[in-house]
Amino acid sequence: MECQTCTRSEFWQKLGRCRRCIRQLAVLSPLGWTSWFIFYRHSPTTIEAITLFVAASSMTLLLLAHGIRAWQLGIKANRIKPADKKSPTQMPGK
Repeated sequence: MECQTCTRSEFWQKLGRCRRCIRQLAVLSPLGWTSWFIFYRHSPTTIEAITLFVAASSMTLLLLAHGIRAWQLGIKANRIKPADKKSPTQMPGK
């Protein structure tokens, strides 16, 4: 059995739909990786380097999760069931 609170959380409702979050991640993820590469690639075992590496990794994974979920929602939105199709010439009362 799955947890009832986990399936109804706000996180799953916003994933793939929150444009503000996607934009922030699209900016912060490359900035994190660029700053890690510039400042810490020569000393990757320092605390600062590991912290920035974990932060950049988590931002990238969250951006990837947003992209996958947005793709899934886009596919679901583009599906049209045959029963839902109505002829443009069909009158509502007939």
